[in-house]
Amino acid sequence: MSAVVLDGSRSTRVIGGRTLAQIEADFRKPGRTFFGDIFGFDPFDFWVGPFFVGLWGVTAILGIIIGVYFYADAVIFHGPYSYAQNFIAGRLVPPPAAVGLGLAAPGTEGFKWQMTVLFASLTFFSWMMRQADICRKLELGYHVPLSYSVVFSAWLTLQVVRPIAMGRWSEGFVLGVLPHLDWIIEFGYRYNNFFYNPFHALGITGLFTSTLLLGMHGSAILSATQCRSADPEASLHNFWRDIVGYSIGEDGIHRLATLVAAGAVLVSNLCILSSGWLVKDWVGFWLFWNNLPWWRGV
Repeated sequence: MSAVVLDGSRSTRVIGGRTLAQIEADFRKPGRTFFGDIFGFDPFDFWVGPFFVGLWGVTAILGIIIGVYFYADAVIFHGPYSYAQNFIAGRLVPPPAAVGLGLAAPGTEGFKWQMTVLFASLTFFSWMMRQADICRKLELGYHVPLSYSVVFSAWLTLQVVRPIAMGRWSEGFVLGVLPHLDWIIEFGYRYNNFFYNPFHALGITGLFTSTLLLGMHGSAILSATQCRSADPEASLHNFWRDIVGYSIGEDGIHRLATLVAAGAVLVSNLCILSSGWLVKDWVGFWLFWNNLPWWRGV
């Protein structure tokens, strides 16, 4: 049961016999962090205003500062493009193939790329763990950090997992706005025709499907708010809800869209990881179809 108690100057919502201020104070108590539960203490287990800091918040900030330093130093301040030109076209390239999986020497090509990728990965991981700590403190499920981890997995696949599988850091993508777009185009042509990559098709289909699902959800809400019928049940019915998403519910539509979007990203990881490591030519990949045993004698 919840009630709103008016005190003359503001309204205080009471939930389970406690005000929101009391509930918030309970959530802000030290404890319930991964680092603190494992090691018995968390020196950064405090809040700054509405923001939780935590150990992972500190490592995320450090990762951002150091990673941005290496990226800006290479692309903006000492790159081929300066503020007087179009620094959006600046590029930070991975080490040459000869480096393999080794560490490029400081001052050589690829070193600042490796440092940027290292501290960016630290930042992304720290942010995911900070989200998990916040969920623990607020006694929520881990939906947010798990969803974020799927996006993080795409970065790891592109910049860490696939280069390791290929045996050289040079397989990582170029950092930079315009050069990154060029890398995407070249990557598709590199393996003949990327439209023959089945994981590419499944990934796009999943992303479009999740967009459709949330569009359906939005249409259901809009139809309910704009209903002018005298029948109170009329606002609960529309084409998307009754025909396409029958009985999925207001919670189920969010869960389904999240799962479909996450699946699309994970399939896209396979799209990139398998290219070059397992499949060198996506057009030739489909030649296996002609060699299936049931075609013999046809």
